Amino acid sequence: MKLVVLFSKGGLGDVGRHAVRAALDRGPNVVEHVTVISQHTESLLKADEDNNWNCGCVDENRPHTFTDDEKDRMTIVSVDSFDNDDSDNNAVFNSHFEGAGAVISCLGNRQINLGDRVGGAGSRLVVKAMNKKKIERVVVISSMGVKEDWPPIEFHWVGKIMSCIFLTCGRKDYKDLSAVEEAFRSSKDIDYLIVRPVGLGEDEIPRNEWLVQKEKYKDTSLDIAIAKLDCARFMVEEAIKPTRHKTAVVVGWPKTG
Repeated sequence: MKLVVLFSKGGLGDVGRHAVRAALDRGPNVVEHVTVISQHTESLLKADEDNNWNCGCVDENRPHTFTDDEKDRMTIVSVDSFDNDDSDNNAVFNSHFEGAGAVISCLGNRQINLGDRVGGAGSRLVVKAMNKKKIERVVVISSMGVKEDWPPIEFHWVGKIMSCIFLTCGRKDYKDLSAVEEAFRSSKDIDYLIVRPVGLGEDEIPRNEWLVQKEKYKDTSLDIAIAKLDCARFMVEEAIKPTRHKTAVVVGWPKTG
């Protein structure tokens, strides 16, 4: 399978970078090629700068470098903007989706100290490209607390803090993430899975596990955090072998203790 992975700045975008790593880890027999699209492609190959990945991946499992063979399985596409919607730009953008079996989109942002709110505009371009190239499957990152998942993390006091942020200084982030979800939900031909991770702590060490909340309010088995790599692994798995269709899920680690 060929995948397209898009990422922006911020913790949600970091999951997109890790999705590239997780996809290549599946080997060429499963993931033949990955096309990476971002305004920040330079951060993908700079493994020596921790602030490009912002994660707790430990030394023996550090996934931030790529072999020459893995680089041969990647095409890296740098874009100046996701706001340019003219026909010539769309034709070029669409061409990078040719032959893809699925898309992983990590263009949202929920960090108020970042101005990178390209989720809505970028997602609308992705939808057009997928429809043009007849690609059905997409796995999209959003956030706990968006749309019908309001209020966020209802089973923990941390959710009250996130609610306050989304209602005040994070309103633009919430609006942009809502636009991300609306872009994919509005296309009848796209088989989307919206992934709403709980906290993506920079110190969380990957466990290669995850848990999907079964039902809001009734299921309190989730922890309030998950490692970015584990969230990425879940997204890659759902891109390759879909099990959930045209829906949204909250994902985290299983609660311990």
